[in-house]
Amino acid sequence: MLLTFAAPLLALATASSTINGGGAMPDPTREYHQQVDCHNAYDRLVAELKRGTPPSPAGLAWTREYEANANAGTPCPAPLPEFVARGGNWQISTPEGRDFALLYAQKQKDPAAISEIGTAWLNGTVEGGTAQDGLALMQEAANLGDPVALFNVGTLYSAGLIGGKKDHATAFRMIDQAAQADHVDAIYRSGLYYLEGVGTKKDPKKAFAAFKTAAERGHFYATIMAFDMINNGNGTKKDFQLAYHLSRVVADQGEAYGAVMAASSLLQMKDVLKHEDEILYWMDQGIATGDDTIRGQLIPLRAQVVGAFTKAKAPPEYKPRVFKACPMKTVCTVNHYSGLQSCTTNKDYWNDCDG
Repeated sequence: MLLTFAAPLLALATASSTINGGGAMPDPTREYHQQVDCHNAYDRLVAELKRGTPPSPAGLAWTREYEANANAGTPCPAPLPEFVARGGNWQISTPEGRDFALLYAQKQKDPAAISEIGTAWLNGTVEGGTAQDGLALMQEAANLGDPVALFNVGTLYSAGLIGGKKDHATAFRMIDQAAQADHVDAIYRSGLYYLEGVGTKKDPKKAFAAFKTAAERGHFYATIMAFDMINNGNGTKKDFQLAYHLSRVVADQGEAYGAVMAASSLLQMKDVLKHEDEILYWMDQGIATGDDTIRGQLIPLRAQVVGAFTKAKAPPEYKPRVFKACPMKTVCTVNHYSGLQSCTTNKDYWNDCDG
């Protein structure tokens, strides 16, 4: 009988990815790839200097090397760790940054330089070229294998903004190539293509593998998609304990949607009554922090669940046990062109360490 309550809750927990914000669904369009290359790092230093913030001695030495290499036609130096620590996705906005990136693009066909200039012109962050010029450069960079350009141009093909119609096959080919170069948003997006059979053959197992890989690299929405597939036994076996683990990744960050996920997972376990305090706790959390959609479905559903439970609410002092994730998992990737290695450390929610 209790599983009949899990069905509508599961439907809410695996709602359309178009829902976002407002206490419901985390934003599915948020991008997690942090692009830090020598060209946007140099432009950022120039912009900071113009605002009165001089570079560190190491940063100053690096800028001189960057400029010398541009004039000599040799590869640019890898960004310093201090640049990487500031985060990525800076777009070229200064004439100096534009001109030196153009030198790298013109003298040695540096894919990252071509991509950065293309992005800047497409978005209008620096003068010197039109949006159409920018798109042409981004396509050139994609042809040279730049992961960021591959992802961005592939996205434009998918949206029908190149060629006047949606070209999912070309989009998938480019996004999959970016995924192979460890672009985390491309990894996640390739999972969507495999899941829906858009631009490629439908393959739930490959979809789940992509979501799992992206989740391990910190992609929040990939975690939700992996949860959805585990809950439905799609592309992987049903595992409600693992689904619960993944729900805690979301719930422990204060997301109302995570509370729905947690309650859904627990309601589908064989020993449901053993978890009634926790189920009621998470349902109440969803009602308290969710939007009108969540509250509108959880409130009547909670009343039905209480009718099958031995109690109407969890004790006031009740708190779910502190989740014991497995030892921290470090994933390292190497920048496709600079050779710089970057590592992210995330909790391993894919193995049961609750004891």
